[in-house]
Amino acid sequence: MERHLRRFSDFIINHKVHVLVLMLAITVFFIYMGTKLTVNNDHDTWLPQHNEVARLLRQADRDFSSNVMLFAVIEFKDGVFTPESLALMDRITRELEGIDELFNVTSITNIIDIKKTQDGIEVGDLIPEAPASPADIDKLRDYVLSKETYVDTIVSSDEKYTAIMTNIESTEDEVLVAERIFKIVDRLAEGHTRYYGGDPSVNYYLNYYMVEDLKTLLPMGVVVVMLVIFFGMRRISGVVLPMSIVFFAILWTFGLMAIFRYPVNILSPAVIVLLIALGTDYAVHYYNHHLKRGDPTTSTTEISIPVTMSALTTIVSLLTFATTRIEVFKNFGIELAFGLAVAWILSIVLMAVFVSLFKVKPSRHLEQDDVQTRFTRLTDTFGAWVHDHAKVMLVMVGIFTVGMAFGVPAIKTNVDFIGQLPEDSPPREGCNILQDHFSGMYPFNLYVRSDVENPAIMNRMQYLENCMRSEESASSFTSINALIAQENWLLNGVYAIPETPGGVANLWFMLEGHDILKTFVTDDRKKGLVNSIVNKSDTEEMRFLADRFDTIMAERVSGDVLTIDPAVLTDEGRGALDVMRVRDAAMQLAWLAGYYDRTGAFSERDFVARLTAGVAALPGSVDMAPVWGELRGYLEKETVEELPEPLVAGIMGKLQERWDSRGGQEASRELIDMIGASGVMAEEDARSTVAGLLNRAESSFRLQKAASLALALGDLVTPTLSANENFTKRAGGVLWELFSPRPVFFGRQVQGIPGIEGAVIGRSEVLIDQAGMPPTVRLVHGLLINSQIQSLFLAISAVLIIVALTYRSLRRGITSMMTVFVPLVCILGFMGLIHIPLDIGTVLCGSLIVGLGIDGSVHFLYYYNRLHLGGIPKKRALQMTMGHVGRAVCTANGTTFCGFLVCLQSDVTAVKNFATLNSIAILLVTLSVMTLLPALVTVLHLDKADDLEDAKPLSTWARFTRRRASAEPVSTPSEEKKKRAAGGM
Repeated sequence: MERHLRRFSDFIINHKVHVLVLMLAITVFFIYMGTKLTVNNDHDTWLPQHNEVARLLRQADRDFSSNVMLFAVIEFKDGVFTPESLALMDRITRELEGIDELFNVTSITNIIDIKKTQDGIEVGDLIPEAPASPADIDKLRDYVLSKETYVDTIVSSDEKYTAIMTNIESTEDEVLVAERIFKIVDRLAEGHTRYYGGDPSVNYYLNYYMVEDLKTLLPMGVVVVMLVIFFGMRRISGVVLPMSIVFFAILWTFGLMAIFRYPVNILSPAVIVLLIALGTDYAVHYYNHHLKRGDPTTSTTEISIPVTMSALTTIVSLLTFATTRIEVFKNFGIELAFGLAVAWILSIVLMAVFVSLFKVKPSRHLEQDDVQTRFTRLTDTFGAWVHDHAKVMLVMVGIFTVGMAFGVPAIKTNVDFIGQLPEDSPPREGCNILQDHFSGMYPFNLYVRSDVENPAIMNRMQYLENCMRSEESASSFTSINALIAQENWLLNGVYAIPETPGGVANLWFMLEGHDILKTFVTDDRKKGLVNSIVNKSDTEEMRFLADRFDTIMAERVSGDVLTIDPAVLTDEGRGALDVMRVRDAAMQLAWLAGYYDRTGAFSERDFVARLTAGVAALPGSVDMAPVWGELRGYLEKETVEELPEPLVAGIMGKLQERWDSRGGQEASRELIDMIGASGVMAEEDARSTVAGLLNRAESSFRLQKAASLALALGDLVTPTLSANENFTKRAGGVLWELFSPRPVFFGRQVQGIPGIEGAVIGRSEVLIDQAGMPPTVRLVHGLLINSQIQSLFLAISAVLIIVALTYRSLRRGITSMMTVFVPLVCILGFMGLIHIPLDIGTVLCGSLIVGLGIDGSVHFLYYYNRLHLGGIPKKRALQMTMGHVGRAVCTANGTTFCGFLVCLQSDVTAVKNFATLNSIAILLVTLSVMTLLPALVTVLHLDKADDLEDAKPLSTWARFTRRRASAEPVSTPSEEKKKRAAGGM
């Protein structure tokens, strides 16, 4: 090995000019490639490509642009409802609608509005023209504030803020489109305070702060690291040469990133700063060793192995992130590994070229350096104390480590993407406004794939929307089923989905042409969203919401929706179905009651009891007067021909007489004959009139049964609920569905009912999954934990194997790992104790600590082994090792520490947390190398060849080190001083 290394060193030095030219040529190539770098801070693209949850999220985004919502909030000090404010909102809306890349634009002026008119209903924009008169404005204000669809969605309840919601086409660059939106809103609303929120806003400002970090951290990192190296090396060349290596490494890294299509992201500034700090370590160790040896060939030959070992262990630790499923972590590990690999190679090759080319001289008079003398005296004294009190040191370290370990279980995760930005950043301020004055900014959706136009499918979508209302943090619901139900409410007085395809089609037709439909139903009507907004960003809240809905869907939702004919069932089956129908209605009522009255506690059991009693009291409890009145009105005003009063009275009398058998053919025939006998209309018209009359009778009677059942709820309907029009209409719709002749359920809900398969008259396949922020947060939370555990396990295993094989000693490998394991446990405990979360920054710390920490122990054991095999007593060898290696370790780790301190100046929270933990960790690692490792060496007697080494042939490197060390005689005290002066021992 020595022969090959020496030949390699001689070749490099003898061809130094050619090598330098080659390195410069490669650098120019990488500079050119670096111009092709791209930027990506879209957290959706960081998710695994083949994960089912991530796939669904991306599919929903492609179908509806649901995850690229940008909110622009404008504050009007004089209120939203003024002619000037409304005119401004109209101008902004129209200009934004001119952006082709926008999927949808919704504001107070153009949001869909469904109104009841004399002729039926009208669907249009909320404010087609801005009102000018105070009376019209007051009327508009009262109307808007009375609609839950608008309040806290497009206008705040205090009337000071209004929001514009835009959906960016998922195929477009959302950052560029967001910038255009910002410019338009800022220009038109220049005199008003503006806020922005939503993922595109977050991604835009992540890019902005990333660039700002590069502008700030890069020069700061260079200056700080140069100062630290100069303080340690005390030579200008000791600063310039390592920094030159890092300069080349950074350029090569950017070029490699472009070649392999790795984009610049939120963690890239940290990669560059760490590359400056860590990349100098190898060059510092080389330079430090050259000051001792003086000869470039000898220096390169001897330092190549320990530098290679320390580089490989760090690189392997970073490459463990390649196994993680979060793209940004994988890129971080690989990018930094790229850079350190380049720094390692260049530290051996270019440092040999530089010290030879510039004829760097070894140290001959360092004994005159007071700082170095003080450091040596300190390490001599401390090394002797550690040797003499090794067991005490181990006990102290053990107690401290165990104490810190108690903090590990307290570690929490944080997947708040917007929380990565500064508190005074526009997205953070916008998020606060959206949470305080609106419904929030994070989407939570149910993604439905089926024939959305099918009444049965739409019925269950309505059921799930009611379920979503049971979640306290969810609001601002929008869906096609809600619009259809609202139309039905205005036309027919029931807030429910029509039970026939024709009924749905007629109402859907009136919605055609409105862009907002594209946000929750596809053009082919095969996919739909039930939309809501969540006003909390806490990771635990998001996870709870996602888990809760998984539980609900596992219990109630299945892949088929069934339409049932109860008449086909046996008495037992009908009884079981009736119980299920009551439970289904009771659960929906409990959800709605909890949503509209947050102060109350509502249980399904209470509603089941009241509904069961109410149904049992029917039909005697039904007020029939409204039914008779509506039927009389039908006969008087809606028939083909005008009916004389005596005939109307006769028909009404007959209908009341035959009410219980009204659905039979005999009753129908009698009514037809009565009309026919009067001669008012022909047989066919009479038949049509009676059919319409009986249909109207069933519809009106069903509504009155629902109204009677609503009264049976009694005090379960609190004063708050009874005064709330929205609860009244939605609850009425639920009760109306309870009396459906063809009830609809998910297959799972009725699977236990006897004979249910024979009663199925309609079956529709459906797929329903969660989409939006809660499942995204839950996914990232799980990936964070898995990434931490997986990368730590792989890093520790890989580094242990490398070190143990190199030393041919498991004991030495474990000893090296202990110097890393103790700081690792301490830093994880520190996270839990002071509540630093596991996030996209801190998850990187564990494996990085393993890679960084092993560096010092490798150099320590390497040099100690050389001295011991040279015959120097163990105590003296320990002191000399701490003097020589300690200087390099403190200098190298000092640069790393300062690099992390520089990262503390970042604007990004994840980078700050990352820097905080790692700066503390590198101090702990340094202390571990200077205290724990010498104590372990002493107690474990690593100065003696262990059994494993005695039993097996020495490795090539071991033979090399033994030959090298044996050539050096045992030093006298005066010779040791000269050696120390020459090499910094």
